[in-house]
Amino acid sequence: GMILESNVGIGIVGKEGKQASLAGDFSINQFSFLKRLILWHGRLSYKRSALLSQFVIHRGLIISVMQAVFSLVFYYVSIPIYNGYLMLGYATVYTSMPVFSIVLDKDTGVQQALDYPPLYKTLQKGRSLSLKTFLIWVWKSIFQGGFIMFC
Repeated sequence: GMILESNVGIGIVGKEGKQASLAGDFSINQFSFLKRLILWHGRLSYKRSALLSQFVIHRGLIISVMQAVFSLVFYYVSIPIYNGYLMLGYATVYTSMPVFSIVLDKDTGVQQALDYPPLYKTLQKGRSLSLKTFLIWVWKSIFQGGFIMFC
């Protein structure tokens, strides 16, 4: 029914048993927990997902820009600038600290998020994940990749 029609299903454990909670994406024991789920966990999840997705594209674009500059400088040679093991290390080990930083970051405390619901409203405007922020990340990638290759 309702849970299947929405974007996110929140099941509440109640007298009817656990049918609703098993069918939902999230399960809570009391209706009063909904405020914390949306205002704290939802807000944090959205901010982290937006930043992480843009960072992953950013780190891939840096390598792509470096490879493009390398190919341009050396007359379009089709030799990779780094071997496979370095690329694997870059994607997993070398850039793991920023990923952990993004995933574990909290910009505000639980109580502040619950006391000031307008903090959640700013996310509804889409400023964390917009074309403007995406283009800013692309510009950073082009600049950083070019800077690394020329310096």
